Amino acid sequence: MATATENADDRRQASEPPTSGDGSKGNLPEAGGKPVRQRKQLTSEEKYRMFLETQRGDVLVATVLRKWGIHSSDLMRIRTQVREGALESLARGQRKGRRPQESPEVAALKAEKARVEEALKELAIENTLLRKKGN
Repeated sequence: MATATENADDRRQASEPPTSGDGSKGNLPEAGGKPVRQRKQLTSEEKYRMFLETQRGDVLVATVLRKWGIHSSDLMRIRTQVREGALESLARGQRKGRRPQESPEVAALKAEKARVEEALKELAIENTLLRKKGN
């Protein structure tokens, strides 16, 4: 026959949230009686491949979302990131075979370098001429 303490322990265990097996409580939140899985962490390459799959149009977006294990809100965030990244890249004007635009500071430093090099050449020539006169 069960004692009063054992019955109280059984009731407490039945009302406690499930654990993950390591003794910690609350690691498996529930939604509608089912444990909720953590969202999948995708690399930037995976996000871009998934974005391209949804853009093709021959597969339902819901199918792609299930395949990659993400929510539609994640897809919207990824689409925004792709758009912002593309606009940023286009604004920089960097393309293969083309130099990126220089900042004004870099252009000023290059001009100063050229001026100093020219002055150094003139001084070297003057120094050589003075040595020849001294001999």
